[in-house]
Amino acid sequence: MIKFVDREDTMTPEQLLQKVSDHEDNFVERKVEGVSASELRQTACAFANSVPEGREAVLLVGIHDKGQVLGVGNTDALQKRIRDACDNDCYPPIACSMQILDVAGKKVVAAVFPSSARRPHFSGPAYVRRGSESPKATAEQYEELILSRVDKAREIVQHRDQLFTVQGIGYKLGSNRPLQDATYKESRECRLLGCTAHLVTFEDINSGVRFSEPLAHTTITYDHEKWRTMVLVSFPK
Repeated sequence: MIKFVDREDTMTPEQLLQKVSDHEDNFVERKVEGVSASELRQTACAFANSVPEGREAVLLVGIHDKGQVLGVGNTDALQKRIRDACDNDCYPPIACSMQILDVAGKKVVAAVFPSSARRPHFSGPAYVRRGSESPKATAEQYEELILSRVDKAREIVQHRDQLFTVQGIGYKLGSNRPLQDATYKESRECRLLGCTAHLVTFEDINSGVRFSEPLAHTTITYDHEKWRTMVLVSFPK
């Protein structure tokens, strides 16, 4: 569950009040109290997918898009609606912090959205098939669905429940540096622990040692002796 708490690096009330008088731009949006759930989740997803690292976006509710301050009658109910939209209607959930501003004697709710490391976000969950049911994808399954668009990652992930032969060529596995001996080879019997767009992580089933390799340094082939997928790892010169 996402906790909507004030973050130390969020905008101050003074900075948010300045946003009230600023024109709408890529990272400032104004809505009236009756904003729909679909508008809330669309705005939250758009901000989370677009805000650069180190910046924040602001949704100001209680202000007409022309700038007229209308205020919010029930700030608690509105904050709950924003929480529900971000936590339950967006996937992965989107974090934000909220503050109540006093603008010309009226209450305005400011929802602040930081840059998200979990992008892309969608205004609804992904679903997968499990037996005769269609449950929501778990966070791990969601990441695998995203990775399925990357050919090499897709090939590795689809064999996640099988053993791999991982072989280092001119390279000691997990060392992150090449060897002088280009003929050096070592092979390990491994299980896959995880794969991202940048790294693949294995566990040596004999020693229990875990190690990660840059996906760009790997080549996928086949171990015909043991009838399973083989991942070759070499360090580029």
